Amino acid sequence: MKRTTSFLLFLVISLQLCSLVVAQSDYTERIKEIIPQNQVEFNIYFLAADEFLGRDTGSNELDIASRYIATWFQTKGIGMVPGHDSYFQNVPFQRFFSPEEASFAAGDSVFILNQDFVAMNSVRGELDAEIIFLEYASRTELNEVDVEGKIVVAEAGLPGQTSPQQLFSTSQQKIEWAAEAGAAGLVELFTNPQFPWQFLVNFLGGERIAVMDNETGEETDIPHLWLNSVRHNLKPHFNTVSGTMASLSVLGPESEKFYSRNVVGFIEGTDDNLKHEHILLSAHYDHIGVVSNHLEPITSEYIYNGARDNAVGTAGVLAAAKYFSKHPPKRSVIFAAWTGEERGLLGSGYFAENPMIPLEQIVYNLNIDGAGYNDTTKVTVIGLGRTEADDEMMLAADSFGLEAIADPVPEQNLFDRSDNVQFARRGIPAPTYSMGLTAFDDEINYYYHQVTDEPHTLNYEYITAYIRSFVLAAQKIADRAEAPFWLPGDVYEQAGIELFGRER
Repeated sequence: MKRTTSFLLFLVISLQLCSLVVAQSDYTERIKEIIPQNQVEFNIYFLAADEFLGRDTGSNELDIASRYIATWFQTKGIGMVPGHDSYFQNVPFQRFFSPEEASFAAGDSVFILNQDFVAMNSVRGELDAEIIFLEYASRTELNEVDVEGKIVVAEAGLPGQTSPQQLFSTSQQKIEWAAEAGAAGLVELFTNPQFPWQFLVNFLGGERIAVMDNETGEETDIPHLWLNSVRHNLKPHFNTVSGTMASLSVLGPESEKFYSRNVVGFIEGTDDNLKHEHILLSAHYDHIGVVSNHLEPITSEYIYNGARDNAVGTAGVLAAAKYFSKHPPKRSVIFAAWTGEERGLLGSGYFAENPMIPLEQIVYNLNIDGAGYNDTTKVTVIGLGRTEADDEMMLAADSFGLEAIADPVPEQNLFDRSDNVQFARRGIPAPTYSMGLTAFDDEINYYYHQVTDEPHTLNYEYITAYIRSFVLAAQKIADRAEAPFWLPGDVYEQAGIELFGRER
């Protein structure tokens, strides 16, 4: 009797395993059939063509690319997000230009543009006003001290803030607080050694773009500077000159407003109990455009085609859309192509702030992006070991002859450098599914953000296997009995607990 029971148990387990193997094989063969290599090649060659001039945010060429993606969604049977009548989410931007002339003098010190200070906004004009020195110009300080008509000088950031991202974010808040309090201007003392001053000058000294705070494009109408306090210890100086007069002049073109577009599609899940949960499959479709001296005709040597970064990722989302339109998973799927990633993760950030579906209904974001590849046997998952979907991603890669590995260069902080972080910060588990990268070596650097990153330089047999494995990983995650969450102790776990109302 015991032998019979044991045999029956063995038989049941064997049949279940066989069923899983057959299902796995069915998925793999189905994905191969629906996602042929020539179609992957077509989409990458098209999006990374010279005629798209590097797909810079705000360019007509990026608008054409967005229309192509939306048309792909439409013709493949992907719907619009419920409650919306377009595949486009218009993102309002401002384009900022560097000042033509600028000066700042306080006491007996005269400061020089770029060498000593940078302009943080596009407010132009001349100003003579009294200086008042505050510790950080926090909202509390500004409410407690009369700053009406004065130039406020304070340290950048708030107490305890050390990362450049925190300083930038807080800086935007502080200029609004200062303007509300009636200040005539705000000067922040930049003292962060993590971000070299020359990098800041390069970032802010030329043309740059940002998402508008509101769709009217109204900007705080007081000048805002960052002063290089790493070069000189300026805090004691401004303590001394507080109460004296200063002069500030910033001259040059003001900002201009424009729109660029996120492209977003949707397909409803098949399971009545799970379709209210959504898997977000995302990639940015912009790149960095053209670098030219404008004295010669634009040729391929000036075009940053962005084949690896991120025509490949965009082709991955298009492939997933085609596949899931024919075989919807249990959970609903959002397909998103972001604008403005290369300009600071701007399109994804706008969606996260203005979601077309409530964020608490987006249970997982599988982003596809990367700097390139130097190992065609690997998939590098930036975030492997951080969520409960590791098995699904590793099995998906293995099904197409690839090995999924974790981030090999954690010192590069790649997890926080792609669009996934806009969702991770809000609590949504969000790894990035990247091509096989084992180190930032010469092979990666030869193509990464270079004019050499052209479509004819790719290994399409590998790229197709990589994209197919991405689709299978999405299938497995979307069909999972329980949505995968952050692993215990992750830096974003608490945000997820709060977003989804979970308990540990």
